[in-house]
Amino acid sequence: MTPRRNLVLAVAIAAVTCAGVGLHWTLTSWPTRPPTLPPPSLPTRPPLQPPGPSAQELLAAAMQVQSDNESMLFAVPGVVGVGIGFTGAGMPTIKVFVDPAASPGPRGLPGIPEVLGLFPVTVEPAGPFRVLPPEPAAPVSADEGPVPTGRFDRPVPMGVSTGHTRSTAGTIGAVVTDGERRYALSNWHVFVPGGEGQVGDVLLQPGPVDGGSDPGDAIGTLTAFEPVVLSPFATNRIDAAIARTDEVLPETPVGGYGSPRSATLTAKPGLQVQKYGRTTRLTVGEVEAVNASINVTYGSAGSQVGRFVGQIMVCCNFSKGGDSGSLIVARDLDRDGNAGPDDRKPVALLFAGDGRLTIANPIDLVLDRFDVTILGEGAGR
Repeated sequence: MTPRRNLVLAVAIAAVTCAGVGLHWTLTSWPTRPPTLPPPSLPTRPPLQPPGPSAQELLAAAMQVQSDNESMLFAVPGVVGVGIGFTGAGMPTIKVFVDPAASPGPRGLPGIPEVLGLFPVTVEPAGPFRVLPPEPAAPVSADEGPVPTGRFDRPVPMGVSTGHTRSTAGTIGAVVTDGERRYALSNWHVFVPGGEGQVGDVLLQPGPVDGGSDPGDAIGTLTAFEPVVLSPFATNRIDAAIARTDEVLPETPVGGYGSPRSATLTAKPGLQVQKYGRTTRLTVGEVEAVNASINVTYGSAGSQVGRFVGQIMVCCNFSKGGDSGSLIVARDLDRDGNAGPDDRKPVALLFAGDGRLTIANPIDLVLDRFDVTILGEGAGR
């Protein structure tokens, strides 16, 4: 055996000997430890997905599609309105309101597609929409409160009969304030009959058709109004007027919903609402469509049509003629009848309908026009 091989063998023997000694020391001398457990397995996570559009983003997208296609839709004979509603699954749908006289077939009217953009189109018989003349008030039992067509001691509640000395009758919708003075809020066509009223004209409670006359039933003076442009190509947004008065209380009569809140609420399809008006008193409904463009007929002859945009549509059988000017507020109650945070927040100002559907101006547009706020709970005034 060569010297080199002897050296390699000696090193190998020494290594084995040391390893044996080390192993023996490890097994006999190291403190006992629990066995090492494998690391816990982490739950499997699905790959991250980008967030989908919010409900508000979908609603805004549907409104844009509506705007892009309105001219085409209104060109279809029989179409009287277009708005945005929700499907049963809670997704936006473009609602096309068609005069029942147009008699759509099983597949709707020719010229109305089933889908616009990514949104389904819903064709619904409705209209014609008009400013309705006042009807007799609904019967009232003794425990339901006073008849809103009667004369009330001053100050009077909101929700009762009013009108210009030359008009028939509508409803005092609310009390509004500019921070210094108070005003009664109603419709332009109630306070400015035929568009011929002037600032300073006398307003009555009750309206003339309900027996009111000047000077004994004077309640205030016309202060400001927004004229309605009677054209199917107009872009009217409100039918509203205010009258200076200190003779109206910011609450409904007994049998109504009480006082409105001062903070307003933006309408969305499905929102539960209520109103108190001259003809049908307290009624409850649901917002069917928002951002609606509607052709509304004025005058008994039915030949004057004004196009309104950005309107709110409420279902069903919510109002009748004479309820014009009523304030529409949210109805937010739980199963036990306890009020939620949005209960009685003002939503819209009622002005027209077709007997089944009611048309109303978004209340914020009305308040902004006159630079006023609703006088109600939380007003701080």
